[in-house]
Amino acid sequence: MKLYLIFLLSVILVQGLPIFEIPNDYDRYGNQCPLLPQYNIDCPLLCVNNLSQCPPTLAPHCSSGLQFCGDGTCQLSCDNIPNACLCNGNDNGYIPCAVGQKVNITHYNPQEKDSQIQSACAKSANIVDSVGVWGSFNTSKLWLECPVVVAEFTFREPMWIAVWCLSAFEVLLLASWHIYKIAREKRINKRADESTSYTVDEKINMNGNTEESERKGDLDIPSTSEASSLKDSEQLRFKGFHCDYFGLFAFGSVIITTLLFIIFLGCLVGDYYGKLNGGVLHVFLSSDASSKIFCAVWHISAAWFCLIMFTRHRIQNYFRIESFPHTSPFVQVERKEEELVFLEDGNRWLSKMKAIESRIIKKLGMDIVVQTCRVHVTSSNLRYFEYQCMRYVYNASRNRYEPYEFDLGSTNRKLHSWSDGTSTKEADYRQELLGLNIIPVYVPSIPWALVQEFSSFLYLYQMMCMWVWYYFQYYPMGLVQTFIIIISAGIRVFLRLRAEKRVKEMAEYVTGVNVIRDGEWKENISSANLIPGDVFEIQEHSQIPCDCVLLSGTVVVNESALTGEAMPIRKMTLPKDDNLYESDGSGKVNTLFAGTTVSQLIHGVEEERIYALVLRTGIVSEKGMLIHKILFPSSVSFIFDEHIKIAICILLVWGLVAFCLSLYMMGRGNITSWYYGVFVMSQIFSPLLPAAFTINQSVCSARLRTKKILCIDLPRINLSGKVRIFCFDKTGTLTKEGLEFFGSVAKSSKLTLRESDPLKMDRLMAMGIATCHAVTKVGDQFIGNPVDIESFNAMKWSLLPMTDLDYLDSLKPPGNPSELPVHIIRRCEFVHARASQSVAVLDSSDNRVHVFLKGSFERVKYLSTPDSVPKDYDEIAARYAQEGCYVLALAHRDIGELGVDISMSEVKSMTRDDLEVDCDFIGFVLFKNMLKEDTTDAISQLKTGAVRPVMITGDTALTGIFIARQCGMIEPDQKVLLGDTINGQIIWHDVDSGDQLDVDEVLQMEPGLDYEKRVELALTGRAFELMVTQNIMRPYLMHTRVFARMTPNNKVQCVQLHMEKGVTAMCGDGGNDCGALRAAHVGIALSESEASMVSPFSTSNRTIMQCVELLKQGRSALATSFANYKFLIFYGESMAFWELLMFYFTVIAPQPIWITIDGFITTTMTFAITQAKPADRLGPSRPTAKPLGIYTMISCLGVIFINFWFMVTSVVWLFQQDWFICNEFDASAIDSAQWWLLGDNYESEIISLVVLFQFFNSAAIVNFGSAFRQSWWRNYILVVFYCCFFIHTSFLILADPNPYSCIFRINCGTASVLHDTLGYPMPNWKIEPYNSPLGHNVLPKWFRWELWGFVLGNSIANIVWERIIVLYLMRNWAVKHKNNPEKPVFKL
Repeated sequence: MKLYLIFLLSVILVQGLPIFEIPNDYDRYGNQCPLLPQYNIDCPLLCVNNLSQCPPTLAPHCSSGLQFCGDGTCQLSCDNIPNACLCNGNDNGYIPCAVGQKVNITHYNPQEKDSQIQSACAKSANIVDSVGVWGSFNTSKLWLECPVVVAEFTFREPMWIAVWCLSAFEVLLLASWHIYKIAREKRINKRADESTSYTVDEKINMNGNTEESERKGDLDIPSTSEASSLKDSEQLRFKGFHCDYFGLFAFGSVIITTLLFIIFLGCLVGDYYGKLNGGVLHVFLSSDASSKIFCAVWHISAAWFCLIMFTRHRIQNYFRIESFPHTSPFVQVERKEEELVFLEDGNRWLSKMKAIESRIIKKLGMDIVVQTCRVHVTSSNLRYFEYQCMRYVYNASRNRYEPYEFDLGSTNRKLHSWSDGTSTKEADYRQELLGLNIIPVYVPSIPWALVQEFSSFLYLYQMMCMWVWYYFQYYPMGLVQTFIIIISAGIRVFLRLRAEKRVKEMAEYVTGVNVIRDGEWKENISSANLIPGDVFEIQEHSQIPCDCVLLSGTVVVNESALTGEAMPIRKMTLPKDDNLYESDGSGKVNTLFAGTTVSQLIHGVEEERIYALVLRTGIVSEKGMLIHKILFPSSVSFIFDEHIKIAICILLVWGLVAFCLSLYMMGRGNITSWYYGVFVMSQIFSPLLPAAFTINQSVCSARLRTKKILCIDLPRINLSGKVRIFCFDKTGTLTKEGLEFFGSVAKSSKLTLRESDPLKMDRLMAMGIATCHAVTKVGDQFIGNPVDIESFNAMKWSLLPMTDLDYLDSLKPPGNPSELPVHIIRRCEFVHARASQSVAVLDSSDNRVHVFLKGSFERVKYLSTPDSVPKDYDEIAARYAQEGCYVLALAHRDIGELGVDISMSEVKSMTRDDLEVDCDFIGFVLFKNMLKEDTTDAISQLKTGAVRPVMITGDTALTGIFIARQCGMIEPDQKVLLGDTINGQIIWHDVDSGDQLDVDEVLQMEPGLDYEKRVELALTGRAFELMVTQNIMRPYLMHTRVFARMTPNNKVQCVQLHMEKGVTAMCGDGGNDCGALRAAHVGIALSESEASMVSPFSTSNRTIMQCVELLKQGRSALATSFANYKFLIFYGESMAFWELLMFYFTVIAPQPIWITIDGFITTTMTFAITQAKPADRLGPSRPTAKPLGIYTMISCLGVIFINFWFMVTSVVWLFQQDWFICNEFDASAIDSAQWWLLGDNYESEIISLVVLFQFFNSAAIVNFGSAFRQSWWRNYILVVFYCCFFIHTSFLILADPNPYSCIFRINCGTASVLHDTLGYPMPNWKIEPYNSPLGHNVLPKWFRWELWGFVLGNSIANIVWERIIVLYLMRNWAVKHKNNPEKPVFKL
């Protein structure tokens, strides 16, 4: 398309333009143009044989004390001033007359300028006899015309000999190293092949197999149990390398050569500006020679830098000798990394491009992540290295490096057997294999972080463009853009270092602990020295340094740092039985996790210390796994990034075409045209484009921080703008943190009367609720399960100080002060596997022992005696659940009078099963989970914003359905079917009627398309697992609104299934939602705990209105990214067409115009665009994420087309003006390299004024669109900048000559011409004489107003196209005719 436009431009302007016709030849009517006058032309120096031959006007007349010198001037001293008439050659007998003669030529002909000037000068000096020209030395007078001697290098000068020697040395050195490296490695291979007859532990494994598989990196290390926990199915490839002095020297030469290239380019630039000793071009002789050398060095250095950049991860090992990994001091670890592309659109063309890119990346090995690790040796001669915080030890028996693991046993009794600790020798050995108990987080220094940031091809492109800008008299804008690029990089580095330092503070925790070593307690041992098998003392108000299991006492801990749950949790001593120990199962109540804080210690009888057994340390601990997820995330790419890659390729191809056109039009291929071509390329693909994206994301991140939303992954901000599905946890997310006690329903009232007043409750019910829990008190704070604390507080019983060691707790009922307390003499903690807890309570009033069993209503029904369970038990429990209640059941058993029917020892020694057997059901305990105040409004806004909300909860299905209805996820009149498993089959019931239904039949009978059906589904965790296993979940996924009783793994699976349908967000509290938060495209944790750091977003404001705010900001950021993308595309295309038009006329706009565009308009407008604030509410659509999408392409091509034709029309219009024809700019006699002299003409002026309006108007039109951002006029910064540029440019167009416009060489001219020819007052400000025969470029006043109307028409045309045609007509048409069956439409 662009090539076609260029072709049309050439056809239209082929007549009467400089390349095809002589300027100022004929006017519009066929008449020959009159020759224009030229004023103040300097005469050449007149050389004579004797000063007496000088005409009187040129005779030397020097003031007293001055001498007449050989250059024709008067000076105090003529030392070191040669005779100019000798032209630095042999003495020809001529001496100069005085200089300074100027003449005016009334009909100046540039084609005959030399003879015209000489004749006019002779006439002005009254020289009658003929004057010769240089070369004919037989006359008494001649005009000085020294032959032009182009300074050239022979390239045999000492400087160049040094360059050639250094280059040859480097080439020879690298070639020699390569040959030497191959030879050395072949010898190692040969020696290895021959070494099969002897056995060495580290060379041959137990089976006698040689290490051939390991040599040369052919060993693929599969994940061990620990490594797989860090990353599933991770495959590592190891290669060993030895250092070599020759290689070290060669590598040093590469570094020095790289620096020398930069120094060489710097010297060329410095010499061009005279910053090296000797003045301008003192070292590189001439502009032409310097330009050619710079061009050559630029290309060679660019190729060198690209090679260094491409091999940066492997280059150091290239200069080492490859050998066996198990004998080498360095190991190169290679890991294949598959990039995850978010929001793939199924576009075939894009898919093909992606496939081509993947093949190229695979061919070049760019899909392999490489890291070199130094190998260390333990005191026992075991070799190891550390990779991603994990220590890999060489296992000679298995012939490979792998993480080490200690098995402490799988049963509770086996773990207790380690209670005597380990020996110092064993501890040292284990520490050597596992490493210190810290998670070392490497945070680079600021200089090294900047080096890492700039180590990319994008920055290399920017750097090479800036070198050209610096060299070619455009250093002011080069400095501006360099500053912006550095600021952008600095922002990225700052955000990265801030996040890594935060992780480091969280990870590297060390404290002093007391440890059993060699059978005795060792005081104040560093926690960094703990190893699995150590037994250490738990200290109150300390942080747990590792994962451990409690061997004595009771500990109250705060696990909010890992789970996000603020309530403290009681941890009990590990029982001494043969049950399997499961840290995430039944053993969780006995397990202390690294990073949690000890709130209280409760000592048992005769327990001096409370101690724990170390299970896992460092990176394999629960905290370590969390840190690992943060430090080493999976590589992801947004569809926006995939499109941008192709867009950049298209821009570079177009830039190459424009480069070739520049080579032809600006000098027909001479060296100067190369610089113009690079200029065009660097502006078609602006170096500011990546910086603009970074600055936009940073602005949005700062805006999110003001809303108390922290972002640690900037690219996810744009991704949040495309969210279509939002998954929510229920408790603490949609609802308030805890459950509120709603009362009890006693069996004695036939389960019909709910009672919330503890004084009116059935006595057994009140006693059971008040005692059947694990609540304790630390200071003034109750510790325990939040539900238990809520029910205990509601019962208003008092927790009394301990008076007897047989009593675990003593409690007194409210009301009657004389009523005796009850004592808890046995407590069985709540276990998830049993879904119940129980206590044995001694009632002091009658000395009888009561057993209370509390748990889920399903479990209590199972454990209760059948006769005690009412027939309508399930219906009543379900009814309360449907009303949003959290339903627990309570059962009771009287086991007799203490000391008569049963003894204290018998109660304490009974098994749990014996204690809980034969309990009678006595009633339900009800709690309610209340919605947060703004949940309903947030869900409503999400639905209005075309986002589907989904609930994924661990609570019961009926409670989840009730909350979904209450908050508006499910509308009141919608039918809800609940799926659950019964006998291995999924059965569906209508939750309102209880009828069993066929879900497929119901969905099929429901009228309308899928998104119109008024049926919602809900699933239990068991049903979800079964449907996933049977691979039948996907057809029902978008009909399912509530996923209940979901485990953390279930949540991850559910989120991943939704991710197949569209961009999916997850919101939770950062506890058991960590996996889902990490897996989702966008995760936001309503927590600031350490666990929340796995989520890209976190907030301390625990309301889901933050999710709405995130989407608003994300949509705004994505729309703004596209606005900046379009603006810089418009900038590049307008700049390219502007430059090509100017190149066509061999004119260049004055430097202040360039500075205005690149230094002010582009930079300020790019920043101003980012200041657009998000819309007040979510709209029913999302911004596009495709830079090459049809909408974006039509918008861009339309604006580019309009701007291009207005630019062309302005030139055609100019050539229709009588006052312009015959006043065209003739650059045939001017050096095009001096571009700052080529702007004093009408052509440059008209094109520049038109394009100035296009630049700042382009920024305004991309700010249209209030669907995702606030109205354009509310971006006050952009409006102010726009008005400033509008007034500035309008003033330049309309104003008469004035000091301001003369700075820009617009509507100005030489002072004498303005006064004498045009009749303006004599300027009282300095104006550099105009470099054109006309002497000015002042437009006729009437034409200025027409031109102003013309550029306004250009602006209005763009506004109409973007605001009315694209944003209104085309968008409305697209909405009405959108019918793509491949894209799902979701039920909101």
